[in-house]
Amino acid sequence: MNLDRVIEQIIRKAQEEGKFDNLRGKGQPINWEENPFGDPAWEMAHHLLKENGFRPDWLEDDLALREKLAQARKTLARTRDWRAAELERLGAREDAQAKHQRLLVADEWDRALESFRQSINQINAKIPTLNLKVPHERFQRVKIVIEDELKRLLKQ
Repeated sequence: MNLDRVIEQIIRKAQEEGKFDNLRGKGQPINWEENPFGDPAWEMAHHLLKENGFRPDWLEDDLALREKLAQARKTLARTRDWRAAELERLGAREDAQAKHQRLLVADEWDRALESFRQSINQINAKIPTLNLKVPHERFQRVKIVIEDELKRLLKQ
């Protein structure tokens, strides 16, 4: 017999019998700030740090990596949109000036792609260090797959 199924059946039966209907805090958002299993001394220390605008080092690093990724995405998206507008503006023109402009647009796009790849490589290089700092494996980050990011950004 599967233990998960047994537990699920017990919970479902208790729900049907209304045993969860009068629990304290029903209908209220869960307070994720409190950890009933945490050491009270550490909880106090974390609370004081948080109240005074400090975060754990690993959280600062994670935030910095997320911001760097968001900026890289934003920059590439802006260049993608500019490129599309320029190519649309040029239309089907085949004169020398249009051909020259297309080459400039292609060159700028290649530079933007290279810059994006470099940014992602820099982020990926810092992820292992971040993963060593986090207090639990659920906070670890996986490396970013550049081609997946490009596919997602180019679909938009």
